[in-house]
Amino acid sequence: MLINELPDDCLLSIFDYLNNLDDLINCYKVCIKWSHLIAERTRKVKYFMEDPKYSFDYVHYLGVDSIDIAEVSHGFQGKVQFGDIVTFVSNQKSLKGLIDPSGVSIEKYCDNLEMLSGNHSEPIILRNRSSIKQLHSGMNSIDTLKPDLSNFPNLERLHTHIKAPDKHYDGPALEKLKILELAFFCPFSTSICYVFQFIDLCPNLQSAHIFMNSHRLFFDEKLKQECLQDLVLHFFCQEPFNWDNLKRLFMKYPNLKHLALRKHWHITDGHIEQLVHILPNLLLFDVRGCRGVTQRAADSVQNYCKRYGRSVEFYFDGNRHEIESEWPQLSIKHEEISRGFDFMKHCFLKDFHQLPHFLIPIDYLKPYTY
Repeated sequence: MLINELPDDCLLSIFDYLNNLDDLINCYKVCIKWSHLIAERTRKVKYFMEDPKYSFDYVHYLGVDSIDIAEVSHGFQGKVQFGDIVTFVSNQKSLKGLIDPSGVSIEKYCDNLEMLSGNHSEPIILRNRSSIKQLHSGMNSIDTLKPDLSNFPNLERLHTHIKAPDKHYDGPALEKLKILELAFFCPFSTSICYVFQFIDLCPNLQSAHIFMNSHRLFFDEKLKQECLQDLVLHFFCQEPFNWDNLKRLFMKYPNLKHLALRKHWHITDGHIEQLVHILPNLLLFDVRGCRGVTQRAADSVQNYCKRYGRSVEFYFDGNRHEIESEWPQLSIKHEEISRGFDFMKHCFLKDFHQLPHFLIPIDYLKPYTY
């Protein structure tokens, strides 16, 4: 049988595996039948990426009529004139997400973005800031967020990094923020980190992924954060720390269910049982990379749970690989876009630099129909 004798639905299934622009164009030129089928295949495209490595609804740089997510990278800009890029994004009326690492503010030409990722050293220019629900952007300090955050009342996920000495945040509360991913990296490890004071102004925050190189923490221990359930703290600091201060910090989050302490070299076996006692709802405790924690801590957690009728899954360097088999629903795959607004699934096991640009809510993923 010749390939052109295959039924149309079989050919379409084959074309679903093609997401390279050159391949699609070449197939489009084969004959009238293939031209029609390739046109049908491109109607499924939702994500316009430089290097997708995903499924049929992603495609490399293809001029289609209805795009949900677009990536306008340096590589794309090297191939296409800036004016054509502006025309492209402004014509995509269904465009919900834009990834623009170039920092040239393509987003100001978009009307109804809900997700934005880019390098923004200046205030973000948007036609409609109130529509933004996910923001992935670099800032100089938490204080510099104030002018922007006051204009993002519906923000649900914020990913940012702080590269300069920080200071107290006195901007607007983020009432709808559910996920915070923040890297605090200051040239001086003695600098005070105000990340947790900022978290106090996010009353409905459910998940946080914090990367920091300072043990000097500023927070109000009187304020409890009842909604926070998932917390990843990745330390990049070899300086001695104040255990009592860190213990008081965790007492602010009584409803934590999933906790990861990464690369904290000063955490020892003696601290582990104290944390399990402080956090009565803890179910998953991951201290892989904390080289001061040994089998003795694992035994202590097991005995504590038996004594008080609790169940805490505990992982350290001694059983580090078991977490992937025992929690297979937690992804370690590096993705620019992850499907589902689910911090635990797509963020908990990953390092900060591997976190996705966007978490696509399930209601964006409606099946395609002809």
